[in-house]
Amino acid sequence: MWRLVYDAPMSDVVSYEVHGRDRKRLAAAMAAPEAQPITVLTSNGVVELPSSASDAVRYLLEELAAGTSVHVVADDAKLTTQQAADLLGISRTYVSRLVDEGKIAAHRVGTHRRLRAADVVAYKALRASRLAAVDDIAGADRVVGVPYR
Repeated sequence: MWRLVYDAPMSDVVSYEVHGRDRKRLAAAMAAPEAQPITVLTSNGVVELPSSASDAVRYLLEELAAGTSVHVVADDAKLTTQQAADLLGISRTYVSRLVDEGKIAAHRVGTHRRLRAADVVAYKALRASRLAAVDDIAGADRVVGVPYR
């Protein structure tokens, strides 16, 4: 079953999930070689997607086939602190602290904070690279026998 959920009427955040038999069919379709272009059937006929759009659609479909819930967010979408927290996998309170410390840009709408999705995604990438660097250091320490405390 295909499901479309709007997280909030004020934003451009949309969630997609695929379940059961549809997921298996999608997985089988995505098992084809990546070199094949993605085509879409529209009311105007069949349209072959450009390579960048084809790559994005292929990635989306592969994630859905794997059972991952996929969120599509426009770069300029305005997110609440809760939506940003959900996207980052951290608490809303911690997002508020990051905003207060200037680590993620935000603006106020009345008493509420709003964050640009592009800024949240950029912070997520920065955070991921820092965590990967810490893992690399820990791995190097293990190799040379430095004990973990």
